Amino acid sequence: MSGLFSILTMTSHALDAQRAGLSVTGNNIANLNTEGYSRRALLLAESLIGGVEVQGIRARRDLLLEARVRQEIPAEAREAALADSLSVVETALGRSGESIDGRLSAFFDGFSALASDPSSTVARDGVLQQGRLLARSFNDMAARLTSARRDADTQVRAGVNEVNALATRVARLNQAIGGAIGGDAEALRDEREVALQQLAELADVSVLHRDDGAVDVSIAGGRALVVGADTYPVEVTSTPPAGLASLSIGGADITTSIARGRLAGALDARDTRLPAYQARLDELAYGVAQSVNTVHQGGFDLNGNPGQAFFAPLAGVAGAAAALQLDAAIDADPTLVAASGTGAPGDNQTARALADLRDTRTMSGGTATFSESWGQLVYRVGSDTQTARAEQQSRHEVVAQVARLRDQVSGVSLDEESANMLKFQRAYEANARFFSTVNTVLDSLMSFVGAS
Repeated sequence: MSGLFSILTMTSHALDAQRAGLSVTGNNIANLNTEGYSRRALLLAESLIGGVEVQGIRARRDLLLEARVRQEIPAEAREAALADSLSVVETALGRSGESIDGRLSAFFDGFSALASDPSSTVARDGVLQQGRLLARSFNDMAARLTSARRDADTQVRAGVNEVNALATRVARLNQAIGGAIGGDAEALRDEREVALQQLAELADVSVLHRDDGAVDVSIAGGRALVVGADTYPVEVTSTPPAGLASLSIGGADITTSIARGRLAGALDARDTRLPAYQARLDELAYGVAQSVNTVHQGGFDLNGNPGQAFFAPLAGVAGAAAALQLDAAIDADPTLVAASGTGAPGDNQTARALADLRDTRTMSGGTATFSESWGQLVYRVGSDTQTARAEQQSRHEVVAQVARLRDQVSGVSLDEESANMLKFQRAYEANARFFSTVNTVLDSLMSFVGAS
């Protein structure tokens, strides 16, 4: 009879094991769409006294594949952030013929009209109006590029706030994992892995797993960001003259050390691409002003006096687009517009020479006209944007492939879990029937013993 009691005990343990299996399987199915969830597996082993016993629940993770995902994510995120910033610039440049190129064409058309009637004050008014519109177009474009650069700087500052918040979260989870056991610890590890991947989207981080279950995180080529339960936040300092954000940890500047992630994309747009576009725009504005002023000062106005500068003199190439404007005296008096090359009434040599500047190759070392120089700037922005998009797509495919490999280990498969549920259910039913049978036999024996 003692053997029957042992069998009941063994069967009871088996029922508990199958019930635990059903619970684990149900939990996996419930978290099918939970971000960062790692599939749980029930660990069963043969009991020393016979039957089966539950040894624990383990999350299926592959630390190597998780690390590979974190290594690939920053490159994709960098190109995505760069492409987003450049797309805004590409839109700001306007459509062909409706931006600065259109204003340049209308400006030189104005001098062509003046050449047809050099004594016309109406034509001179038209030249001044087109000159104002051209200068305003340069001013507005310079302001848009400056605004885009400020937007990129705002993204950098916001990204740093996210980095610091995630670092604090990882440190808190490190501390919580140290005091957690079983399923609670696994849930905390899942949450921490999500935070680490979000960190990887922002910047290239390195993660070191410690024996106590915590992780250490470094950024920007080895600068400590999280060590156990301690954090070392990234600090932001506004630097002159534009007040752009400079990043540092512990007093060490890391701005140029962040090579990948959304932060790197925003920094690239802010510190490299946009200044290059601004420089090209300034070169174009300076070239237009210098060329027009040189020809205009060689002519004579409607009163027969020597011509003066058409555009206000510029201090230099840097900032030329933002500073471009008509000379104040000419802006107030259309008769000062020079059309004659000799001073004689009706002569149109200067007006014709100014109109001919449209096709003169004075930009890019004498290889491009003003319109072609603008086209080169537009092409450069478009090319950079498309390159970033293509690189993002390529990186995305790599991330997706590595993520699929990781999910084969850690991801929840509905088909597999359904099969597991059926397996545990059938095992539970079989053990329950066996338990009932043994219990019936034991009741019969007890009745027999009692009757005797």
